[in-house]
Amino acid sequence: DGRVKGTYSNPIIPKGFAAINENGADWGTETGYQKGLVITDKVDQDGQSIGNEFVWVPVDGEIVKFERQNFGKHSSGTKYSDYLDPETQELANIRNSVIKNEGFYIARYEAGKPEEGTLTTNGSIKPISKKGATVWNSIAWSDNGINDDANPGNGAVTVARNMYSESDENYGVSSTLIYGIQWDTALKFIGAYDIGEANYDTYAIDSTGMGNYSGTNDGDTTSAAPATCGLLDVFRQKNIYDMAGNIYEWTMEKCSPNRVIRGGDYFCPSGFGFPASIRHNGYGVDHDTVIRFSRSSLYKIII
Repeated sequence: DGRVKGTYSNPIIPKGFAAINENGADWGTETGYQKGLVITDKVDQDGQSIGNEFVWVPVDGEIVKFERQNFGKHSSGTKYSDYLDPETQELANIRNSVIKNEGFYIARYEAGKPEEGTLTTNGSIKPISKKGATVWNSIAWSDNGINDDANPGNGAVTVARNMYSESDENYGVSSTLIYGIQWDTALKFIGAYDIGEANYDTYAIDSTGMGNYSGTNDGDTTSAAPATCGLLDVFRQKNIYDMAGNIYEWTMEKCSPNRVIRGGDYFCPSGFGFPASIRHNGYGVDHDTVIRFSRSSLYKIII
């Protein structure tokens, strides 16, 4: 519509994407942003999404601020000050984008495996963000152990950054592995605006009944294996699925010398002990570690 600047309540739809209305988050309504506006990179002839989906996290600067949060949920023997986001140029670009556009987009689903192709981690195979996808687990933050922020080895970081690369002119965004500040801000958004969904404290600190955990088994999920992406609507908050449970997720956050995983997984016994906000000192590779890429106008917006 000719906008040259996005706002938290009226975000820019990036080049290559289309808006879709989901669960009361309707584009063009005054309060649609409060419920999690959704975009997709592909629609069918009827305008229905058949592509990768992402949710707008509005940062209004008052109710939702772009800042890290101390939820008091950490690995045993660690404290909040042990966890830090690396001060990279990439993070500086993200902050600038959030200031300019008053929000960012986050993957609606955990990273899924594409339907075809051999799963390589050099960026040539791109993950998907689609309901019903098989989660892309058993992936290292860096396959060869390189712990460099800007130039990691092949692995989760490389895969996430190559979904929408800086050089791809088909889309007006760039993607990356999610930073801790983005994870925390998304949780703050989930608890913001009293619209009858889970509030900030219950979802972030006690995710009981709102994620796939071994102690939360209703017949549709199993503790023996991860569920498919977005299996149950009860695991959806503000249109974002599975930030609690199902699969631990890699972030750019550090707990020196390792990387940090968030959100708990299907082996965890409860959503209270392992809620959406949980921070764990990560590993090189693990059976239950997947990626979630946050994506926004990180480096560019093309109108």
